[in-house]
Amino acid sequence: MRQLLPILLLTLPATAEVDFAHDVRPILNANCTACHGGVKEAGEVSFIYREQALGKGESGKPVIVPGDPDASEMMVRILSTDEDEVMPKPEHGPPLKPDEIETLRQWIKEGAQWGEHWSFTPPKKHAVPKVTNTSWPRNDIDRFVLARIEAENLTPSKEADKASLLRRLSLDLTGLPPTLDELDAFIADTSPEAYEKQVDRLLASSSFGERWASMWLDLARYADSEGLGMDRRRDVWKYRDWLIDAFNRDQPYDEFTIDQLAGDLIPNSTLDQKIATTFHRLTQVNDEGGTDDEEFRVAAVLDRVSTTWEVWQGLTFGCVQCHSHPYDPIKHEEFYEFVAFFNQSVDADLSEDLPKLQVPLADTQYHRSNELQTTIRETEAALHKLRSEIDVNSRWAPMKNAQATATKAKLSIVEHQGREEYRSDSNVASGAVYQLTFPTDLPQLSALKIEFLPLDEETAKHTPEWGALLQKITIETIDADNKATPVALAEVIADEAHPLFNSNNSISGKGRGWGTYSKTFSPRHAIVVPNEPVATPPGTRIKVTIHNGGTILASFPMASKRGRLSITDDPAWTIQNSDPIIADLKKKLDAARKELNAIPRTTVPTMRERDPAYLRQTHVFIRGNWLEKGELIPEPDTPGVFPELKPEGKQATRLDLAKWIASPQNPLTALVAVNRFWLELFGTGIAPTPEDLGSAGEKPNHPQLLDTLALRFSTDMKWSMKTLIREIVTSATYRQDASISPELLERDRFNRFLARGPRQRLSAEMARDTPLAVSGLLTTKVGGPPVHPPISPGVWTPFAADKWDTPKEGEPNRYRRAIYTYWKRSIPYPSMITFDTPTREMCSKRRLVSNTPLQALTILNDPAFHECAQGLARCMKYETTGNLDARLAFGFRVATSREPSPDRLAELRSLFEDLEERYAAAPDTMKGLAGTPDGAAYTVVASVLLNLDEAITR
Repeated sequence: MRQLLPILLLTLPATAEVDFAHDVRPILNANCTACHGGVKEAGEVSFIYREQALGKGESGKPVIVPGDPDASEMMVRILSTDEDEVMPKPEHGPPLKPDEIETLRQWIKEGAQWGEHWSFTPPKKHAVPKVTNTSWPRNDIDRFVLARIEAENLTPSKEADKASLLRRLSLDLTGLPPTLDELDAFIADTSPEAYEKQVDRLLASSSFGERWASMWLDLARYADSEGLGMDRRRDVWKYRDWLIDAFNRDQPYDEFTIDQLAGDLIPNSTLDQKIATTFHRLTQVNDEGGTDDEEFRVAAVLDRVSTTWEVWQGLTFGCVQCHSHPYDPIKHEEFYEFVAFFNQSVDADLSEDLPKLQVPLADTQYHRSNELQTTIRETEAALHKLRSEIDVNSRWAPMKNAQATATKAKLSIVEHQGREEYRSDSNVASGAVYQLTFPTDLPQLSALKIEFLPLDEETAKHTPEWGALLQKITIETIDADNKATPVALAEVIADEAHPLFNSNNSISGKGRGWGTYSKTFSPRHAIVVPNEPVATPPGTRIKVTIHNGGTILASFPMASKRGRLSITDDPAWTIQNSDPIIADLKKKLDAARKELNAIPRTTVPTMRERDPAYLRQTHVFIRGNWLEKGELIPEPDTPGVFPELKPEGKQATRLDLAKWIASPQNPLTALVAVNRFWLELFGTGIAPTPEDLGSAGEKPNHPQLLDTLALRFSTDMKWSMKTLIREIVTSATYRQDASISPELLERDRFNRFLARGPRQRLSAEMARDTPLAVSGLLTTKVGGPPVHPPISPGVWTPFAADKWDTPKEGEPNRYRRAIYTYWKRSIPYPSMITFDTPTREMCSKRRLVSNTPLQALTILNDPAFHECAQGLARCMKYETTGNLDARLAFGFRVATSREPSPDRLAELRSLFEDLEERYAAAPDTMKGLAGTPDGAAYTVVASVLLNLDEAITR
């Protein structure tokens, strides 16, 4: 075959100008980049980057010579008949097809013009194509779709009947089926705007936000538990409520993006904007004893990086953690330049889940709560600034000739760089107590500075050591006669404005006080101030007792292994205790805290940046291993293949990044969003692989439509998600009947041409909410803490200590929508998993839909579904008038949104009559169904109705 290739190529016709991204890149990805890509560069050849492809390989020969295929080693190897020289090698794959070889030859001949993948270039508006059937399109979406349908010699399907259309629309927009009153009103409305009125009604429904938030929660890896270790509960439901509200008020997608990625950094940010950043605090936490919180903190940072790219850029960025991207031009070091945006957050992998934001239970108090928390932070910053100025101007006298003793540790005094410091051995036990005694020449003691130091300061900058907590500190003066006098302490002042814990707890010994919790990256200090200056006549010694903190994560003592002490006689420290400016600030701070704490509230973990004085270093991880640090990353940045991020004369921040992602100039953000909304409405995205819009993903089925919609979404539509959805669902494309002919099934099994309407199984949330709605049980309250609906016996046994508290029958919280169901990652609600929800340990871009007998068995037997069947049975028996057929027809219609055919109705009647007769003859068999034979028969019929294909399809 290879010997015939040159002859075959002579017979191929000339082709049009070759497009690199469309024609060449797929050939290279399929046949070459496994060995010559971003991971392997065999022979020093890579086809990912232009400069390498046009350079020389290990042989010294030019790989590609623009304009000269015959001089290009690439073509020589492809056409070679020598099995040792030919590419691809026989053991790596079959030879290229003749048309592929000719494409590469022509491309090189035309100058080997490079181009980026279609999704890496800004979307552009395409001319609306002309179509033959000019009466079918309702908007430009239809014209793009119809042009493809006509090119395939197909015709679009007729419009769906009104009942089917409203059912599809109602479930797609609100996640709930239409009521019979809504169906009747729509069918009776003969006005030209009848359908559009339904669209607008559903878009304005509060249920809209609940339905679309369910989609986003998969992306956000939302759960009410931590995920790892004991998988403990945590309060994050205020983020879920914020999300529902964001969809309901149609927050522009660019603001929606910025708030979640960097709402905490927006100047004068609202409480809602801060709550939005919980998006990136939904990473898993491991509080299992003996784990290294730095390991899991790093894992959370890397998860945030990958999730950001998956959600907003639709790229498999996570693989660049270990090596350059196999197919796309993203370099290994660029991954860590992006990591630097997220590496400065305060949070660590600890049980407290700090930092947390106080959020009022009532949203009417949001504004005041935010004012108070802003006041607290501003006041803390003002106090810190004043005290830092005193610190800088004070003369600190280091301890000299110190003596050290300790319990639960071995302590010694060493000299380092001209200063004495204490050091302990490696076996410091929890709660170790140090006593340091040293003479002083100062006339008085006005303040003491205690410093906690890493053992290796350079290494700690990028690989931190376990930190320490100052559980309690006491100071005594010992006079020349060896008499000890306690020093009354006023406060402990931390070296940062917003410490996680109250530093003054180090005086009382109650609660966690000041310290380097939980890891130390650099020297840290606190200043201990007495109530008043303490006279220190000649011969006086200072005795400092340091009570180290307890153990965290069951294994690690929070004990200082290295530190220094120094004192000052500067009266400014004790004067500031009564300084009117500082006194006013303290008074203001105490009042704000008191008022804030009086507001009924919950807390939610949010993003917060570290103090600028104590930033972490970011390094490249060698082969992705967090323990092997390579090159230092000087500053955060985005990959070079994308538009440049240009902050104004400063280092880029996470807020700059968020604005970069939300910019219309970003080529991917609008494309990914439009494709995701299309996926939700049609079951398949315009680009069928929403998790990968890069070179390895599938091409869009309607690329010009995707481009045009994406551009309009970010410009004409002003990022309005409701406007985008409205345009899609009002199109003739969406309104088509979903029936499929044998010809269309053979030609387009997966509806890529869109010659028929979408037909999808209900999502897991809809599969629960729809029976609740049709049975009359649904509680329509929006928002609030998670709830615990009925669960199958035995499911919760492994977590018996974590009580699953199901409300009693009739209580509203028993019948809330699925979005409010408590989500435990290790055991998600069983029926949800049966209907293909992800467990949400990681970001999920789309649900892979299955069809298993377990789904039917769940609807027939699960306690929650059984209760819905009982509710629907009561509706048929007590809330419907007429004969048996009328009651059964009501049940069928409320479950499926359509009238039963005569044969279906006859089947239901026969089933009911048979059941009623059997239950009357054997009353014991009615147990758990109803108290009368007809009630039991209605319950079983209702269960059948809820399990019909028509009932679980939209």
